[in-house]
Amino acid sequence: MKPDYEVIVVGAGPGGATAARCCAQAGFKTLLIEKERVPRYKPCGGCLSPKTVRLLPFDLSPIVENTIFAAKFTYRVKDPFSVKTEKPMAFMVMRDRFDQFLIEKGSGKGVDLLEGNKVLRAEERGEEIEVELAKKERIRCAFLIGADGPGSLVARSFSLNPSKGNGGGVAIESEIPFESVLAFPKEESSSIHLDFGGVPNGYGWVFPKREGLSIGIGGMFQEREKLSARKYYDTFIDKLPYFKRGGMGRVVGHPLPAFYDEGQKVSQGKVLLVGDAAHLMDPLMGEGIYYAIRSGMLAAEAILRSKEKGVSPSDLYQASMGDHLFENLKWALYLSRFVFRFTTLAYETLKRYPELAILYLQVLEEENAYRGFVAEVKERMRAFLGGRLSDRIRKAMAKI
Repeated sequence: MKPDYEVIVVGAGPGGATAARCCAQAGFKTLLIEKERVPRYKPCGGCLSPKTVRLLPFDLSPIVENTIFAAKFTYRVKDPFSVKTEKPMAFMVMRDRFDQFLIEKGSGKGVDLLEGNKVLRAEERGEEIEVELAKKERIRCAFLIGADGPGSLVARSFSLNPSKGNGGGVAIESEIPFESVLAFPKEESSSIHLDFGGVPNGYGWVFPKREGLSIGIGGMFQEREKLSARKYYDTFIDKLPYFKRGGMGRVVGHPLPAFYDEGQKVSQGKVLLVGDAAHLMDPLMGEGIYYAIRSGMLAAEAILRSKEKGVSPSDLYQASMGDHLFENLKWALYLSRFVFRFTTLAYETLKRYPELAILYLQVLEEENAYRGFVAEVKERMRAFLGGRLSDRIRKAMAKI
């Protein structure tokens, strides 16, 4: 019996919507399943790097909330300095509008959308994969793409979920309208604010949007520290001079599924994981949207190549992920372990050598790779310390 669809994608975030669009564009009958009705609220800073915008073959200006040309850095909301650029360093979006925009682009390519229906089960049935929905419907496909976020049901169904305690963190954030803000500095309207030192293994952020501010904190907390995430958020937001407590909107927490190992499995047979389901978040700065979109494209490409060659897409996808994404994420992981261990040193080095921020922007522009950026960071740290490295720093630096 012919399957109902050649490809089913579970989850309509950036990775899922992109994978579905690319599969349909390649000629596959494709179904995109989303458990919520769209547009739906999605907790996320909504910061797009320039390389993310370049990935997409259409104009994003209709849904861009703000264009960023500067970054202000602080240490526990003190000791500030800023870096400015002539060209955009980031673009701000609201995830409900951004995700819906990507979904609509897929619909234009022939993607069928099934929304408001949750996937309860997915399992192999001979040469096909059967997906059971909450409304009792069962649909079969030849290939399944899991884009259903942290704790992915698709990943769990095929034993692709990561080991407990690996690659996890927590973020807490709120959308705060400008009418609830006391005199937000006009000069910071096109600048992001990144604060270090106040959150273990992470940072706080303020992202200006069209109608307000996205304010949050995120960190790779240890198990015992997860309950303290709200405390770190409250401490950060209380120190911001323009915030009044009564104006706080809904505060939402969500997991951070960071990349954790260059050998992590993101596919099996005809099942491929993309985005957060595959733990593809940058463990240093938390960028996830780029990796979701890129992995969605790579998943569609692997399925197309597998059909042409008559082989399983898993090996093709795993190899392409290693070539295009894992190498960069591996160096981001190495650097994050060092930076979050020696946060004060890292901040003081960045303040002394602000060109490091520009070099990092080159990573976001894909003009440089993380490996090259790490080498520049190590060189500046050695110069900052006058070559006098403690044994502890020397040993830690040797691992990056």
